[in-house]
Amino acid sequence: MISKPLVTAVSTEENGGGVAVVARLLWRAFEGRWPNDAQLLRLIEGSHPQPTLRDKINFTLRLAAARADWILFSHLGLARAQARLPKPLHRPYGVFLHGVEAWCPLTPSTLHLLAAADIRLANSEYTAARVMRAHPGIGPVEPCPLALLEPRLSEIETASPDRRGELTVLMVGRLASTERYKGHDEMLDAWPRVAATVPAARLVIVGDGDDLPRLRKKAQNNGVEASVRFAGFVTREALDQYYRRAALFALPSRGEGFGLVYLEAMAHGLPCVGSVHDAAREVIVDTVTGRLVDQSHPDQLVDALVALLRDEPLRQRMGLAGHRRVMSEFSFARFESRLHATLDRFVIRGQQPLAVAAS
Repeated sequence: MISKPLVTAVSTEENGGGVAVVARLLWRAFEGRWPNDAQLLRLIEGSHPQPTLRDKINFTLRLAAARADWILFSHLGLARAQARLPKPLHRPYGVFLHGVEAWCPLTPSTLHLLAAADIRLANSEYTAARVMRAHPGIGPVEPCPLALLEPRLSEIETASPDRRGELTVLMVGRLASTERYKGHDEMLDAWPRVAATVPAARLVIVGDGDDLPRLRKKAQNNGVEASVRFAGFVTREALDQYYRRAALFALPSRGEGFGLVYLEAMAHGLPCVGSVHDAAREVIVDTVTGRLVDQSHPDQLVDALVALLRDEPLRQRMGLAGHRRVMSEFSFARFESRLHATLDRFVIRGQQPLAVAAS
């Protein structure tokens, strides 16, 4: 039975990326259920982006001292602190899994941490299935699809004056050499044909990372630098403006564990282009709220982009459908309800015995 839960987070800052968004979602849900007893423990206190060795040591010490009877680690990396604690300080725990960090090869000690958890939650059915397929011995993984914590729009914006006449395709995501699955290369390879067919089209790529110089060079080599803008890292307010001015959103990734950016785009009334290879298919309804393409067939991406850029009524219909979907299926209330129902089944009501903490 949970009475004094502790939620751990890498960060809850705006610059913390999707992991921080999930931590804020979980904390809000726990704070609502246990308003006087839930606690939040962050690895990074402040806005610096990467944890230091001192941060990690302090996190473990604060974890050891915390007065909690159950812990939810909002990232697999945080759960490793459990193993560093003396056995008498171990408490029952759960782990929230995001994607590649959990379905990649793991050390025996990390696999033991996963297997010893009371519950393993994942951000999507895709992530849950892929983690269980990669590590069949850890036990079941329960999907808990994400949401927008505070949707910034309550009304559709497809008719916004900022958007009229614009033919901008927006991409949002880190430009990291370790995350080339996100589809930036595929977009830049497709863009010469898109721009030739729709000369007014523009591609705006928001995000920063060590792969930015290579992608800039690729745009130049493909002869599309005049119609492609690399915006780099932008503030939340600036990102909202990019969403408001865009005609559609595209991230034809093949490795998204969920894809919060699809929800953000849909909340702004944008049709989305994703891929058939990952969790995008759980968010985007093909031909209804956007298009799902196969990365192994480049013509599909070109055709989807061109069709949407040429057809404003189609963009508006899909944008409206997407807006309705995100507000009904991916609201915070739905996330909170799913999370609490899952915890009730597996932890709080004791339908499964509490696991022995990892040693």
